[in-house]
Amino acid sequence: MRETGTAVRVFDQLKKPFTRFTKKAKHRVTPRRMTYRILIGLGVLLIAAAVAWQVNATLFTTHSERVGRALVHRFLQNRALNSQVTATGPGGSATLASCSANTNSGDPVKGLLQIPKLHVVAPVEQGTDDPVLAVAVGHDPYSVWPGSAGNSVLEAHDVSYFANINQLVPGDVVNYQDGCVTDVFQVVGHTIVQAGAPVPQLSGTALVLDTCWPTNALWYTPNRYLVEAQEVSVKTSKTAPNSVAQTWPTGYASTAPAPLVAQGLTLAQNEAPMGTLVLNGTPSNAWAQSPAPLAVEEAGLAAYFGGLKAADQHHADWWSALAPGVAMPTPLSGAWVSGHDSPLDVTITAQGTTPTAVTLSTLVTLSGGAAPGRYQETITEAIHGLTVTIANWEVSHG
Repeated sequence: MRETGTAVRVFDQLKKPFTRFTKKAKHRVTPRRMTYRILIGLGVLLIAAAVAWQVNATLFTTHSERVGRALVHRFLQNRALNSQVTATGPGGSATLASCSANTNSGDPVKGLLQIPKLHVVAPVEQGTDDPVLAVAVGHDPYSVWPGSAGNSVLEAHDVSYFANINQLVPGDVVNYQDGCVTDVFQVVGHTIVQAGAPVPQLSGTALVLDTCWPTNALWYTPNRYLVEAQEVSVKTSKTAPNSVAQTWPTGYASTAPAPLVAQGLTLAQNEAPMGTLVLNGTPSNAWAQSPAPLAVEEAGLAAYFGGLKAADQHHADWWSALAPGVAMPTPLSGAWVSGHDSPLDVTITAQGTTPTAVTLSTLVTLSGGAAPGRYQETITEAIHGLTVTIANWEVSHG
């Protein structure tokens, strides 16, 4: 009996330390658990980084559109091309006022970029920030000016002056006009590089046109399309150049009532992933490659966001102002967009220099209302003068 009892005590004494160790082990972080926690933490950080990148890209795009629009109107009306504005055409026209070199003057416009094949005549300003690119072609300040020995780099938005530069092929001509001096360049090739990559250096006096790729994207793109050209001649004259940079009306607006406008109808105030901008019909190249289509797009978005807000808040009067004679789709009434499930694509139909319609299409998730769910939306808007109204709003299960 004593041996048995002794054995039990020895076992108990061994068990107690084992029990204490086991209890501690319950709170101990094992290497495997630590690995899992690290992986989960890294995953959270990656998701946060992706969200931050998307927000930053959206803010970049919306900031450019929001700030640029006001500058477009002011620049084209008051500062266009060192400006001597005449009354020809609905938007007027302008030409360089003298033969003196403008590169070092106080005027923001330093010269004219001409691309005959694309019918582009664009003002060139110093810098590549949003306010400049909203209204002009920007000169990269880290490069020489066109016509100087070395490589000059000019940048513009892909849905503006450089919308069609991917159509340029070797042999096409690009001119840069400064006063009475015109530097003539000939295209020698093109390349697609990642944003931030060094611009390829060309020999002699060269010019590089730089824009986003693809050239119909309304969102921030990671690639850049570069057109490379080399100078082949220099032309001078004793008279002011005849080239005219035409300007177009940019004051397009929806018919949203003031209380609705006060709620915010811009892209900056209504987040939506932007897709592509396509021009249909027979728009003139000069109009297509100007800030005017972006102004039309902004008015079209204002009508779209206004329609969503009017329907969500059961404001039939607001809806009627935006969409006269158009019935409000049942799924929209009392509902709100809880998510855009596809990019918002914009198509503008124009004849010559006159836009006639805007079409927006996207896939959304509607919450609330009588029929929440996923819907394909196609909104057609009519343009009369500078006024944009909703002409049709189709909603179908997506």
